Amino acid sequence: MSDDDRELRQQLGAADPARALAPLPATWLDHRMEQLMTDTSTATAPESATHARSRIPRWMPVAGAAAAVAIAAAIVAPLALGGTQPTVEQLAAPEGGGLASGSCLALDPATIAAQDQAFAATVLEVDGGTVTLEVTETFAGEVADRVEVPQIDATSSDYSGVPFTVGGEFLVGALDGMITGCGVTGEDSPELRALYDAAFAG
Repeated sequence: MSDDDRELRQQLGAADPARALAPLPATWLDHRMEQLMTDTSTATAPESATHARSRIPRWMPVAGAAAAVAIAAAIVAPLALGGTQPTVEQLAAPEGGGLASGSCLALDPATIAAQDQAFAATVLEVDGGTVTLEVTETFAGEVADRVEVPQIDATSSDYSGVPFTVGGEFLVGALDGMITGCGVTGEDSPELRALYDAAFAG
């Protein structure tokens, strides 16, 4: 070692701030290194699936179930209360199956205005001898959302003149719970509509 090297080492030693401290024992250094290795392996180890699941809040599945029950209740409640169910009533055919056209007087607005019930409806369903009418407009009396009436025999003279067909539109008059014949009930034609409009104009 040259003189220059010795002088440089002396200068570095004089500048060392820990030169006055006693050297650490070798056993302390080994113990510290072991602690550092243990901490590192624990921190980098992947979290087990069991431990990860245990950290999920227990209330999450319960909250999801409660939300599902609330939604179901919101849907079922109106149905249970009947809020969305249409009201239905039945009207009978005229006694004797109706009158032949030659037995009826000329139809006028006064005859139509004398009806207990008068309404416009669309044929919703024809099931055998029963016709379900969906009421679209009410002119007189209290009328349910849907009205069931007997189907017409196309081969006989009856209260509407033509059988009810699904999708057909009709004007209907009734007295004492029975459909009125003689042209009061019939297809919603411009001519019959004009008589109904005149009967209930006021």
